[in-house]
Amino acid sequence: MPSFHFCLYEVSVRQFRRKESRRHIAEFNSRRHDLFQVLQHFTLDELGTKGISLPKGEHYIRLQDIDIEHRTLWLTVETGRFGSSGKVVATATGDDAYNIVPTDAPTYPLRQCFVIPRAGECAIWATEVIGHSTAITSLWTPFSDWFKEEYDSDRLVVDRMSLQSTDAWNAFMDEAELREIAFLVRVQDSDPAVGVRTHEFSAKSGRGRRLPKEWIQRAYARELPPSEVFTITSLPDPDEVHLNIVSEGKERTIVVGQQFPRFMYQIDTPDNQRPDDQTFRREVLSEVGASLDMMGVNRGDWQV
Repeated sequence: MPSFHFCLYEVSVRQFRRKESRRHIAEFNSRRHDLFQVLQHFTLDELGTKGISLPKGEHYIRLQDIDIEHRTLWLTVETGRFGSSGKVVATATGDDAYNIVPTDAPTYPLRQCFVIPRAGECAIWATEVIGHSTAITSLWTPFSDWFKEEYDSDRLVVDRMSLQSTDAWNAFMDEAELREIAFLVRVQDSDPAVGVRTHEFSAKSGRGRRLPKEWIQRAYARELPPSEVFTITSLPDPDEVHLNIVSEGKERTIVVGQQFPRFMYQIDTPDNQRPDDQTFRREVLSEVGASLDMMGVNRGDWQV
């Protein structure tokens, strides 16, 4: 069954080849250009309904819809890869529905959110991840390439950094308590018809037992072997580590995986159905709002 997550990035504007030269996100050049309007222009006019192909990585992406709310852009993009032939099969009958040629791109809708405050030096991008389907490369690459060309005379580029690499996140983690840690290992079943099985090994705090806080950062850095958590020997390296953490009364389930992106927020849904728009937006805004609070950004700078 697919897993439903989202991951967060910090987006900023800086001078080319000068890492420490971040600009004000809402007035990043002498013409007072605002990343909020720039992202709208790129999404509607450059990406649009025709879409963009990235031959180097064989990615395709196009805009499905956009909703603008205060200083927040909610996008749904359709993205997929081309270059491989195949076919679509009607599973109810076993009949071949149609062939997929190498120039076709089977696409999947993935939701995005950009919050661009009026103050400060960064925006936040939340991008949906379903199983191994993401729009990270297919959306970021054409946008960053277009921005660099558009603002070549200003010598400006856009940067993307995992939110979990920021000082604000580290400060938050210093206050967090680890409630549960779970190692997930995927193995191929001996019966090919069964496919891949997932084995979970977990440890919980409670009844006088507290899990070491340092496990959070070590798991995030992929430096926590199973042998330090469990008495079971010979456990293989995990495919995913799930961390249930609590800070300031708020509980979060965070997933650290081997695949990119490796740090994600899990969205639990009944019957493992894809979260509806209301649920997705609520979960994203909860984390984005908390992250901006940690950065000292006033809520009025992005909610009004």
